[in-house]
Amino acid sequence: MTGLAPLSRATQERLLGEEDLGGPRYPAAAWTNVTTNNLLVQHLLALYFCWEYPTFASLSKEHFLVDYDSGRHRYCSPLLVNVILAIGAKFSDFPEARENPDDPSTAGNHFFHEAQRLLGFEDVPSVTTIQALNLMSLRQASCGNDMSSWHHARHAMRIAIDLDLPNDDPNQEYLRNSSNSRMERQVRIATFWGCFSLEQAWSLCVGRVPQIDLQDIKVHKSIIVDEIEREEWIPYTDEGLAPNSATRQEGNMQLGFNSFSDLSELVHEVTDILYSDKLPLSGHKILTIYTKYLQWYENLPDQLRLGGNSTPTVLFTHMYFHFVVLALFRPFLNLRIAHSRVSPRSICTEAARNILALVKSYKSLYTLRRIPTFVPYLILSAEVVTMMDMSWWPDRRVTTQDMYSRESIDYLAELATPHLFAQRAISLCNFFRERWEMGDAHSTGPATDDERVRTKINQKSALALPHAKTFFRPDDELERHHERVPSPNTRRSPSIAGLGFHPFPLQGHPLKKILAGAKQARDDDGSFEALRKELEACGFEIV
Repeated sequence: MTGLAPLSRATQERLLGEEDLGGPRYPAAAWTNVTTNNLLVQHLLALYFCWEYPTFASLSKEHFLVDYDSGRHRYCSPLLVNVILAIGAKFSDFPEARENPDDPSTAGNHFFHEAQRLLGFEDVPSVTTIQALNLMSLRQASCGNDMSSWHHARHAMRIAIDLDLPNDDPNQEYLRNSSNSRMERQVRIATFWGCFSLEQAWSLCVGRVPQIDLQDIKVHKSIIVDEIEREEWIPYTDEGLAPNSATRQEGNMQLGFNSFSDLSELVHEVTDILYSDKLPLSGHKILTIYTKYLQWYENLPDQLRLGGNSTPTVLFTHMYFHFVVLALFRPFLNLRIAHSRVSPRSICTEAARNILALVKSYKSLYTLRRIPTFVPYLILSAEVVTMMDMSWWPDRRVTTQDMYSRESIDYLAELATPHLFAQRAISLCNFFRERWEMGDAHSTGPATDDERVRTKINQKSALALPHAKTFFRPDDELERHHERVPSPNTRRSPSIAGLGFHPFPLQGHPLKKILAGAKQARDDDGSFEALRKELEACGFEIV
């Protein structure tokens, strides 16, 4: 289903029951105090559902739309609608979608401020409160307010736990006899897994432990409805539906959502191993999780494989897969895994190349004007690893100037209109390029509008955000290993800071779990032997 195209009556009856079918259509603008323009509201909602949904979505689109059209407040609310409008506005160039019609960076701000106001009146949290908080997290991530986004995602998960969403197991007797209808359970299932996936993504990005254990999750995945899966996805922009039939394809939205949720469960295992004190960190555990990642990829349904489907959801899912692989091995770039041919460095650089190749494919199909929120974060991770690989290692130093181009920087510049975090990502890439003495990125083409956007970015101001507002801040005082490591001395006397690749000190550092005791031993006798032994006991070797 593209945009807000209505479901067939048969599908509505199957999902909701005949008694729940609404009457006359409710005015779209009645859901918000920001505008009285019904067409604008419809347009921005359509943009969200076309380009962002269902990635990290915590709502059931079908149930939401029925209540949205009828004016009912079960699975739709003014708070939820305003947040969706705030996200959809990022994908529009209409002046009406902006708080300041002359400033594209203010797109959706007025809707988001209204959502914040309405959130203050949510005295009794509900499922729509969770859905809204999850989408507010996405909106803040897009704007570069990553720490605020993290807190919104965790707030959503806390309410989900309080409302017992993880325990919605239909096989349990008390649920079979409860007042929760099948329709309500479907909405709660979608709400939980969207909320869960977003918290896992942030936990992996910033190195934190999630709030829920996997063994406490009893809820099943969403039911696949064939008619919904076969509904056509068509690109939708300010010009309307794309006339090119080549981009029309089956949406497979629920299948994609469920597969993404399965991957998020594996991400949870990774965060537990890397950052939780409950589990020891070892090379063997890293390889075990890597095998599970590969099995997930091997078992992807045919409808979600590249070549068979190229919707934004499928392309982002593949980008995210390569990102989670990169995030698994990135802390160990300066190490080897004992008794294994698996090279953390090689896996990370290959994952980075795959992410950037998928971004290039996305651009060729749809441009980067409309793309899921988290893509700038994935590009930043890929670019930093790529620069590190070209700069740190002797076998790449000779060709660094020849090989390094600004392709990734150009991607970020094009993304800077819908997603302001891309501007900060450019500044961070410039910071590391200067620190690693890589020179300026180059391009063979003429200057473009995106280049002019890139040159306007003030690196110092972008990096000057206080620690209380961002996890993505390199800081010389907190982390000194950015200077160019590994150096010749690293092999003889490794430092704890230099062993693990840890570009942003406010994010979690997995090696601290196994290096704390070794650091104390080193401080006592001035030797690094304890450090080497501790690493070897955990299945790692210094490169």
